[in-house]
Amino acid sequence: MKRGRPVVSIGIVSLITVFTILLLAVFSVLSLSGSRSDSVLSDRAARAVADYYAAEARAEQRLQELSAIAADDAVTPLGERLEAAGFEIAADTSYPGTVVVYNTPIDDRRVLRAEVGIGEQGEVERLYRQTIATGK
Repeated sequence: MKRGRPVVSIGIVSLITVFTILLLAVFSVLSLSGSRSDSVLSDRAARAVADYYAAEARAEQRLQELSAIAADDAVTPLGERLEAAGFEIAADTSYPGTVVVYNTPIDDRRVLRAEVGIGEQGEVERLYRQTIATGK
């Protein structure tokens, strides 16, 4: 009796099963890759927001310092007191009092620029606050 090679029968059900498993593996790899990139992006966004609000808090502290300097009735002129505290006085403005400009760093690429007006009676008024790219 002559024995022949065993016949391997690959039916349509086996082909569909192999193709389905292959397809599920490809989709799972794509899903994992997409979720990893989304995680990195959301971490960057969260860090940027946290850095911005930390800079906003530091800018408010600087504003409180500025208010204390403006309210002080010292013999030294206001301009000299502001410059001694590290504030920059803006020139050629249409504001009727003194305009003070200060920058608060957010991160290595952005700063928070604030412009504050000090009236004749020492009242402090925010003129504007803006995020500026430093170009790095």
